[in-house]
Amino acid sequence: MEISENCTQLCSHISALTGANCSLLSLVTKDFLTQPFRSGCAFEGTACTASCTHLFGAYEALRWEGKYMYYCPRGLLFIAALPQVPDELNEYCLVTGPILMTNSADDPFDDPLSDPSSLEGVPHLTTVQVGALCELVAAALSPFPHSRQALGSSGAMLQTMYDYAVAPSAKDYPIESEHQLQEHIREGNKDAAQNLLNELLAQLYASTGNDLSKIKPRIRELLVLMNRAAIDGGADADEVFSLCRRYDCEVDSLSHIEDLNRWLGLILHQFIGFVFDFNAIKHQNIIFKITAYIKEHLAERITLDQVATQVYLSKSYFCRIIKNELGCTFTEYVNRLRIERSKNLLRSTRMSIAEISIAVGFDDQSYFTRIFKKQTGTSPGKYREQRGTAK
Repeated sequence: MEISENCTQLCSHISALTGANCSLLSLVTKDFLTQPFRSGCAFEGTACTASCTHLFGAYEALRWEGKYMYYCPRGLLFIAALPQVPDELNEYCLVTGPILMTNSADDPFDDPLSDPSSLEGVPHLTTVQVGALCELVAAALSPFPHSRQALGSSGAMLQTMYDYAVAPSAKDYPIESEHQLQEHIREGNKDAAQNLLNELLAQLYASTGNDLSKIKPRIRELLVLMNRAAIDGGADADEVFSLCRRYDCEVDSLSHIEDLNRWLGLILHQFIGFVFDFNAIKHQNIIFKITAYIKEHLAERITLDQVATQVYLSKSYFCRIIKNELGCTFTEYVNRLRIERSKNLLRSTRMSIAEISIAVGFDDQSYFTRIFKKQTGTSPGKYREQRGTAK
């Protein structure tokens, strides 16, 4: 049985057991091979336009041991998991979701643009349950039956490159074109970079006579040049270096020109996606994860270093994302979430203001009152009076 058929069967089993939709995504064609989640957005009532988000989740799973949890633009959770096939490239990804994850019963999902009926059929899971589901899906995919797959559209593209490479008129490998490629990457010119990269690889085949021992070192050099250009263009250095290390290890394991062709087809998609397509998605996903973690630990002492570690970012890059995406500092954002939680407690409970202050992570009641008044324009006591809750 082919890997795609095995994965399709597994999708149906996961859906039946968990109540969460599970779909099969091709990393080659970038299309869902089985019916995706509800065939539309749970909020908009229309076809989902976030396909790039799910491709991002799949590529992140490639970086993080075959599984990755991420959020769509509307804040619903998805799990990406890859079949683990020995000596094979990952060409498929299982996407499980949407899932509505809540940290506690008193912290409901709140989206002013949605109504409760739009979430019917979307399973509600706690953070512990979501973690268990992620491990369950990943375990079901490892190990997975071995089967060599056809590469599809990427294979056709690389076959064209190969035909060019063996043609009698093929030119010597042009070093100057590498500098032009770097310029395209720095400037964010996706189409020009993709086309020039295809030409460079074709000419590389020609100039080396398809000799793997000569091709591999040049591929490594080309990847390093691309990575440096991506960083110059504003890509996250930690992420780019992580990709570079993984690519360097993978190219070592390739022993046939056909395997190299298949590998390059996927690598081109992944690199272009990470550099050009995923920045906004990545930042949005990070913000959702930061928010979820802070809410889960709101009553505790929360440090910038602690949260940055949870989302695998350097401290400086983490601060930059918070400032650029939210327009505030980390401390201001934590206080904003704490005040929002305190407002809910003031409206819905009989807890004293001192108790609420501690429950949302403020050690000093006077400091809590000062921050509350700064954000809302009134004191916690007056806020409760105005909302008509019991004292």
